[in-house]
Amino acid sequence: MPIYPDAPKRGRAPRDGGDDGSPEGIELNRKIIALLQQDGRMAYSAIAAQVGVSEGTVRNRVRQLLDDNVITIQAEALPAAMGYGFNGLTFVKVAAGTSIDDVAKRLSAIPEVYYLIMVLGRFDLSIATYHKSQDDYRDFLTTHFYGQPDIAGIENSLVLKVHKMKLQWDLNG
Repeated sequence: MPIYPDAPKRGRAPRDGGDDGSPEGIELNRKIIALLQQDGRMAYSAIAAQVGVSEGTVRNRVRQLLDDNVITIQAEALPAAMGYGFNGLTFVKVAAGTSIDDVAKRLSAIPEVYYLIMVLGRFDLSIATYHKSQDDYRDFLTTHFYGQPDIAGIENSLVLKVHKMKLQWDLNG
C-alpha cells in the first residue's frame, strides 16, 4: 500500500526483477534513495557506480519508486527567497458532527497551506502555511477559518525562527 494513498498515481513501469521485497532489494532501494536525497539530479550512471549495479537497474528502480509513490524528486524553493517571510501554524478543532477528512480536504486546496496533518489531542488538524506579510496571514485566517461552520475553533502560532528543517532523513534509523 502506498504511503500517501491520495497522491496521484503515475503510470506503471516494468519491473527489472528488482523489488521483490527481499532484504537485498530493500537495501538497494535505500542506497539509491540516500544518494538521491544528497543530490536529486545525480546521474543514474553515478548512482549505479556507487551502489554496484547497472545503470538500467537504477533507472528501473527509480521509476518504480516514483510510480509506487515511495519517493518524489523535486526542487525545494526556500520560502524567504520567494518573498514568503511569514510562517504561521494553525491548530484546528473541527465542529462536532463534521468530517475531519472533509475539512482537511477543503483546507488542503488552499495555496498557502504546505503541510496539513491530522493530530490527536486538543485539536484535530495542524496546518503550516507561508505568507508574504502579517496582513496576508490575517486575511488567510479570516477567509478560511473565522465564521466557517465546519470549524469549532483555532489556535495560531507564528514561527519566529526555524532552527532545523530537515527534508532528508535517515533511512536506516
